[in-house]
Amino acid sequence: MRYGIFFNPNAGDGDAEELAKKMREKFEQAGHSADFLTAPDQAIEEVKSALDDHDGIVAIGGDGSLNIVGTAFVQSGKSLPLGIIPGGTINNFAKRWHLPMDEEAAMDVIIAGHQRKVGIAACQDRQKAVISSFTFGSFADISNEVRQSEKRKFGLIVYPLKALKQIGKDTSYPVEITADDYHEKLKVWFALSTTTHSIGGREYVDTDYDALHVSILHNMRFRKLLQLIRFVFTGRLKDSDAMTYLETSKLELKPLTDKKIYSRIDGDKGPALPLTVEFLADFVPLYVPEEDGKN
Repeated sequence: MRYGIFFNPNAGDGDAEELAKKMREKFEQAGHSADFLTAPDQAIEEVKSALDDHDGIVAIGGDGSLNIVGTAFVQSGKSLPLGIIPGGTINNFAKRWHLPMDEEAAMDVIIAGHQRKVGIAACQDRQKAVISSFTFGSFADISNEVRQSEKRKFGLIVYPLKALKQIGKDTSYPVEITADDYHEKLKVWFALSTTTHSIGGREYVDTDYDALHVSILHNMRFRKLLQLIRFVFTGRLKDSDAMTYLETSKLELKPLTDKKIYSRIDGDKGPALPLTVEFLADFVPLYVPEEDGKN
């Protein structure tokens, strides 16, 4: 079998390239071959071009790197078995599917070959993947204030902690929101949509329903600060009048203002609204530990 190994050769101190070499050695020892996919400026096209003549893809990095591979998948309308060697600062997707954070152990999972099909999402008419998270509003706007060192130390929780400082400021956006059996116009303070029911390995809703999990904080006032603090530290605000929670296969977002409302996808700046986010159930065959695998 022939595999493609995707990584950014300019990331870190060359660690990704060293990991790619180790992964290739393991493939060769198992009787397979592997090619490096490393075009930084044309990464999506590089992965897309590899889909027809490879049997699987390995991605080295965090959710941002996975998004490049996922975007190649959704643009092509097909996917290959995906192996993940976690890296970077945010690895929500890998943690959700119980993939080892240890690099050698992650490689062994890939070599073992056990798979299960998992869902990701797509937006912008399936031109952009959403691997783990999609946000907009103050939650996304303040993200540029977060340092890489803070993300490494605190993970995704650092964003709502920063967002606490925005309470009382005029930072809500009027948005028309349409989902399965839901249609409403809200003043959104921030919205978070995830492809799984956990963030950073921590479950924040009670159900693992195979859909988009959407939490929308709206009509925020200073008096609701305690409710927001509860959300920050428990992830649970489903009974609050400041929170709307949805499970949906499709989320349509239409701005009701002339001001640009930019999204943030898998830790990076995304396109502006209006947008439609679709959940693609069972779209990616993922290499997982044997106890989670479904051949």
